[in-house]
Amino acid sequence: MDKIPTSDDLAKRGVVVGDRLCPFCKDEAGSLEHLFTSCYFSVVLWQKISQWCRIPPIFAFSFRDLLEIHKAGFIKAANRLAIQGIIIVSGWCLWQAWNKVIFSEIEAKVEKA
Repeated sequence: MDKIPTSDDLAKRGVVVGDRLCPFCKDEAGSLEHLFTSCYFSVVLWQKISQWCRIPPIFAFSFRDLLEIHKAGFIKAANRLAIQGIIIVSGWCLWQAWNKVIFSEIEAKVEKA
């Protein structure tokens, strides 16, 4: 719903932001899609989670893909609620790490994710 205030989204709303690059990789604009799907940091995080959950690798092309991954046919019905919770909590942790880098200048490492 375009409510997550990434640097890219804030700039679109007319809010003055400094560097619009992703605070993790410094390669692309800090958009919602980049943060959760294409940034190296998030790609590694989703791969670690898929290994931990013993499911096929998570490849998300949009934020919505992540929110609906639990509906995939390869996930057993009994595990869907747990996978959904893990994805949501991991997304929240990713967002918190993003904000710590920006506001507290705390370096984020994917090994800590």
